[in-house]
Amino acid sequence: MSLPGTETIRFRRPTTGPNAAKPAEEPKKDEFGSMAPTGFKKRHQGLLQDQVGRNKPGPFVPTLSYAFRLLLLIRTVAAMYAVISDCDEVFNFFEPLHYFQYNSGFQTWELSPQFAIRSWTYVLLHWPLAHIIPKLLSVGKRPAFFALRISLGAICSFCEAKFFRTVVETINDRVGRYLLFGLMLSAGMWNASVAFLPSSFCMYTTMIASSYWFHPATSTPTGIKRAYFATFAFAVGAIVGWPFSAALGIPFVLERLFLTGGEMVLPAQKGAWMTKRWENMGKAIGLAAGIAIPVSMIDSWAYGRSTFPTLNIITYNLFSGNGPDLYGTSPASFYFANLFLNFNFLLPLALIALPALAITYKFDYRRLGKTQMKPKEGETSPYTLLAVRLSPFYLWLAILTAQAHKEERFMFPAYPLLCFNAAVSIYLIRGWIESYYIHVTNSPYNASRSSLFSTFTFLAVFIPGLISFFRVGGSIYFYHAPFDMVHHFQYKSIPSYLSEMGYEPIPLPENYQPYGNEIPKPQWDLTPLKTLENPVTLCYDTEWYRYPSSYLIPEGVRVRWVKTDFDGMMPRPWEVSNTTGSIWPRQETRVVREGRFNGENKESEVAGTYVDPSECTYLVSLTLPSTTHTTLEQNWAEKPEWEEEYCKAFLDAASTKWWARLVWLPGGLLEKGRVWGDYCLLRRKGE
Repeated sequence: MSLPGTETIRFRRPTTGPNAAKPAEEPKKDEFGSMAPTGFKKRHQGLLQDQVGRNKPGPFVPTLSYAFRLLLLIRTVAAMYAVISDCDEVFNFFEPLHYFQYNSGFQTWELSPQFAIRSWTYVLLHWPLAHIIPKLLSVGKRPAFFALRISLGAICSFCEAKFFRTVVETINDRVGRYLLFGLMLSAGMWNASVAFLPSSFCMYTTMIASSYWFHPATSTPTGIKRAYFATFAFAVGAIVGWPFSAALGIPFVLERLFLTGGEMVLPAQKGAWMTKRWENMGKAIGLAAGIAIPVSMIDSWAYGRSTFPTLNIITYNLFSGNGPDLYGTSPASFYFANLFLNFNFLLPLALIALPALAITYKFDYRRLGKTQMKPKEGETSPYTLLAVRLSPFYLWLAILTAQAHKEERFMFPAYPLLCFNAAVSIYLIRGWIESYYIHVTNSPYNASRSSLFSTFTFLAVFIPGLISFFRVGGSIYFYHAPFDMVHHFQYKSIPSYLSEMGYEPIPLPENYQPYGNEIPKPQWDLTPLKTLENPVTLCYDTEWYRYPSSYLIPEGVRVRWVKTDFDGMMPRPWEVSNTTGSIWPRQETRVVREGRFNGENKESEVAGTYVDPSECTYLVSLTLPSTTHTTLEQNWAEKPEWEEEYCKAFLDAASTKWWARLVWLPGGLLEKGRVWGDYCLLRRKGE
């Protein structure tokens, strides 16, 4: 501030000479003369362009952190309550991990060194999640099970949030919002997000790969880096997880090799441009393929012979005389029906994404592209770029539908892409409504103030989300009994059993003070189970395929199968490994036991798969009205030597009306169409 009658001096940096302020450098462009935007701009930088209210700030879009926390909340609930719908998850992944940790569990033929179909590398990647965290917290097996699932949910949440933010930046902020709702609220993502399956792992890597790929390809250092990261993510999913998921990366590779993407390439530059693109893509694939070396080394170490499960599963599925068809075939409609159950109206929206894009090209051309004009010579049309990004879902669905053997989990890698396609369709349909509204009213101003469009999009994401909520509620209400049973077994049945043998609960600390009206629950030391002369044996009959994993069974309890009418290959108890004298702690993973397993889905002729019911202390049995009992599959609950310890209602899907088993609704709605059975834990009398 200057005082009256005084003079001031202001110093400036010199405008010339070595100390002069240097002008800001122009961002370096690639040699082909174009590049992606250099600075982040909130709106109008994506492939899809708003036509109504372009000058407005735009809708609220969560940040990466905010989206992650929203997703994590939902995924944590899923980790605690989602049912395991596929026995492969238990026997091929939870059980080998449990065996590695605790030296007990069940082995399948895929994990025999004779076949080596499953990768120990993939299994061991989850060991820190199930071991280190519970170890630090000094908790047991059961918390370790849920710690693993919560960790998977957290990983999935980050991948989803990153994928969502990329769609916001490269496609459109509204499309990103619709995608986020689809990911958060769909029943399919609820199940797949916390599943301990290679297909879920590939779903994670596909989202990470897409988050780099969806940025239009360029030859700038940033563009090349994104290509390397996307290639690496696709390769990790294929080599560590499931090799067939590499098919989802085909559109990405084709774009990198043949489409200019975010560049403008003149005819004279085409040769140099293509040479550089092919060189970069070749290097990226070569470096990513190097992942196979450590994976093969770890698996060869685990199996005790030189092997590569990623290659083994390809040869088994494509060139084996047996193949996966031994385990059942399904009609071509299987995936359409299953996807509709898991995503309801998002599925038809996903299926019409490409046709909707073609209609938009014809009637609402300016909806795509930052310039909102036809592409110049050497540029790739934004319609082509978006079509390439919509294509992986169609490609994956076509490949899987063509296979005779079908499983719900096979579609997991494409679940986020289904949500993306549906989000694009919702946005394009909204654009049609906007265009028609303006055509009728001849007033873009009124269109910018109308709530019609936001109401449509709200209903388009809310209704599928609400249906999925009731679908998830139904899966818990109908089929959660196996988890409830093992919880009762550990916290009620086993303490009662120990009490009858004279054991007492752990006494409360002397300085213990109950909080308010709290009634302390007795805590039991279950270690005596390991030293019992006659160990507690928990048996399963026809319900063996719903066994929720050894993580939920106390240590010291033997789990065994009772013979049923099923004559296929069964999981068998792993032999206890001698843990001394070797860095690899489980020598049995390297041993081939002749006759125990085969690749033909035939029952093993070697004894040890089943036990006689007389050896069972407890027996898990499901009695349904639709069940036809046989000599082997008896109604155990009616046998005089057994008494009911705990029973929980379980839906008889075969007898229930189709509309009554789709969803749960509050107030007992649809209950009249349901038929229930009893999922029971039986105890042998006198034990």
